[in-house]
Amino acid sequence: MIEKTSAPGPEFIKLITYGRKTGLPHIVLLRFIIMDNSFYVVAGHKGSDWYKNAISSGSAKVRLGNLVYLVSAELPSEKEKEDLRAPFIRKYGARIVSLWYKDISNSLKLTPVSQPTFRGFERGENETILTLEGWKKLGKDYLASVSEAFDSASEEYDFTISRNYINTFVRRISIKTLLKYTKREDILLEIGCGTGKEAMEISQYVSKIYITDISEAMLKLASAKIKAYSLDSKVIPLKLRAAEVSKVRGITDKEFNMIYSLNGALNCEPEIERFAEGAYSLLADGGYFICSIRNKLCISEMLLHALVLQFNKATPRKKQPVMISVGGMDIPTFYYYPSEFVKRLSKYFHPVEIIGLPTLLPPAYLSNYYVRLGRIRVLIEAIENRLSSLFPLNRLGDQTLFVFKKK
Repeated sequence: MIEKTSAPGPEFIKLITYGRKTGLPHIVLLRFIIMDNSFYVVAGHKGSDWYKNAISSGSAKVRLGNLVYLVSAELPSEKEKEDLRAPFIRKYGARIVSLWYKDISNSLKLTPVSQPTFRGFERGENETILTLEGWKKLGKDYLASVSEAFDSASEEYDFTISRNYINTFVRRISIKTLLKYTKREDILLEIGCGTGKEAMEISQYVSKIYITDISEAMLKLASAKIKAYSLDSKVIPLKLRAAEVSKVRGITDKEFNMIYSLNGALNCEPEIERFAEGAYSLLADGGYFICSIRNKLCISEMLLHALVLQFNKATPRKKQPVMISVGGMDIPTFYYYPSEFVKRLSKYFHPVEIIGLPTLLPPAYLSNYYVRLGRIRVLIEAIENRLSSLFPLNRLGDQTLFVFKKK
């Protein structure tokens, strides 16, 4: 049954289908109506991948608010199709229906087959529900909580990242920087690979990548991508937390030319020195370790909150660890000042490049405000690219991108 409190207010549902050949999640936001305990959606044309996926499998998932429904997917009857137009017009207006849904026959009926499950929304760093004290009272093991949160986030992770402008900007700069230090014959090791998005791209330019993550569900998706893209010989997935990286030596005796970890994965590893020792033992002489770490001080965050008189939110990172939302779950993470992080790794690595990631652009959770600036973003990003590697601005970003060399 569709929960009555869920409808009809929201404008969109999130439909999750699975690729007919790859089996990978395919997620879209769709306008909808609810009629006789079923969701009804309309495709712009029958060639839409999500439409063909749903018809082919006869099933899908629908996320409405915090609830996820397993649904059957079928073509509506002719009468049901005729009955769709009027409620679609009432909900969205005649103009939208005429622009996007001229052919109402391209519709789909999605009927829940079981009770919905709860899955929390991804929230911003200033919008977590649990405090650190509240999290401690739960009595959960830290690493188990991290794994559970990223498991929860896995299916929608690529969709969430790809729809966030700042996240895509950060990913582009990170990969561009990394590739400056690689050669075609290099063997790489990734720490905190997530769904394998970065590894799939980087694998085009190197000999081989071993990818690791603490989340079983993330690795399952990464493995599905490896199979779908025929990368079995180039990308090898391993389930390991960062501090266990030395265990890779029991799987391969190869030395790595580069070890990398992007998007703050190491902020979820409390034993950072143990990780550094393990990474050092695996890295070839002259090899590079590249990572991005979330910063304790973000100047753009401070200025933006001050401008709108939200002084209570201007320094949310002051108290450590910081609570963040992953997969709708709140977990603690450990942020660092750049100088502090360099010092903690100084026994094994020395920095050759430090980049603010980003410096002038705001953190990812403020992306929706940034995109409203329109064309002025081109100028801001041009200045960002010139200044982000200069001291002291390179130490004041949301994240800091480090290029280390093995001592």
